[in-house]
Amino acid sequence: MEQPTQAVGWVSRPNQRCPKDNKISAFKNISKNVIKSLSNFHFPKGRRWVAEDIISILAYSSIRGKSIPHTCEKLNAWAVNNNPDASYEYADGRHRRLVPHQTTVNAWLRLLSLHDAEYLTRTIFEASLKQFFIEDNRSKKVILEFDLTYRGYWGKRRDSLIKGSRMVKGTRRIRHYHAAMIHGAGASLYVALQHVAKGQSKIPFMIETARWLQGLGLEIEFCVIDREYYRQGILDELKQVGIDVIVPAKEWKRLRNAKKEYLNGMKGRTQRYFLIQGGKKGRRAKKTRCWLVLHARGNQRIDEIKRGYKQKLITLDEASSQIYALVTTQAPQYAGSRFPLRTKRTYKKRWQIETSFRDNEQHMAIWRSNYDGTRFISEFGRYFLFNAWQIERTKDPRGHRLTFQLFRDELVDRNFGGIHL
Repeated sequence: MEQPTQAVGWVSRPNQRCPKDNKISAFKNISKNVIKSLSNFHFPKGRRWVAEDIISILAYSSIRGKSIPHTCEKLNAWAVNNNPDASYEYADGRHRRLVPHQTTVNAWLRLLSLHDAEYLTRTIFEASLKQFFIEDNRSKKVILEFDLTYRGYWGKRRDSLIKGSRMVKGTRRIRHYHAAMIHGAGASLYVALQHVAKGQSKIPFMIETARWLQGLGLEIEFCVIDREYYRQGILDELKQVGIDVIVPAKEWKRLRNAKKEYLNGMKGRTQRYFLIQGGKKGRRAKKTRCWLVLHARGNQRIDEIKRGYKQKLITLDEASSQIYALVTTQAPQYAGSRFPLRTKRTYKKRWQIETSFRDNEQHMAIWRSNYDGTRFISEFGRYFLFNAWQIERTKDPRGHRLTFQLFRDELVDRNFGGIHL
């Protein structure tokens, strides 16, 4: 990458007065690692500040969960207090800033388009995955998961990237994000993010992400997805790249018939199932062979529900309401009686992304921007912090007792204890 020629800010310079007590050194290291991994990416340059200074502000904002204006002012006040010789007074009474102002940060972020932001996040995700799986020599067998989340929008834009919805309280407009996560080697890591526009298909992003992960050397055993992905095209495309899918079945007539046949003893709990897509005029409809696996809701046993129905203790509708179904493209011939249990255990990993979405929402920085690239970087900052927590938990002896909130507090106290925010 082309070396910057303009003057660098205080964050990019070592602390000459207190070299052993430079609390921003952690952010400087983060910035250098990010820039090193993006050797082919040309960051926009400002009049005085460089990418390291801006990324340091963004990293601090994401870790502390503070807004950009709050972060800039507090960091600048702390920097001036610890380096009084570096700041001097202008003729009009203003003091030279040692940390970029919020307007500088916002102007820098506006130079990043949505495409640039997506490329930036993909490159950082790739660098972190290579370090976690390849350099640390961990198992490369993972489970891939996709899910959608919604972020409120309160501006006046009405283009394709702003959707109408009531999924977020307080607004009828949202930004729609599509995220991918992998589960493996004792961690659950975000690996991809996309801003979904109106009418945009989800399939290209899913296939591109799957092939990209396979290109990194990861072995995807299953792809677990929510009921809203229950489409023949998604199952076919993922099967073509060698990935089996597990998805909940929708309560259609064919599923109700499958439950009835199981309760009446006509078929087992694992049944062959065909997804049929309507064929064009003059052509035969396309079929996708799957397997339907029935499970009991809650802590019940499905054979107990069947026994209660046969003894006429419950009606057919009551028994059917206590049963749900998973559809998978993997054949059961190699699993035998363990196939239903293994399918259920694998699909349970999907619920972790719902929990992580809620955790990120609670610890998010306060960002409301009208620019898609800026808002995309904000969303990525939360997921990158979540990945850092997951990786740290694999090394910490406390394991699952190291919660996200505890990790965040310890990270703040360890690296930024001298900055009172």
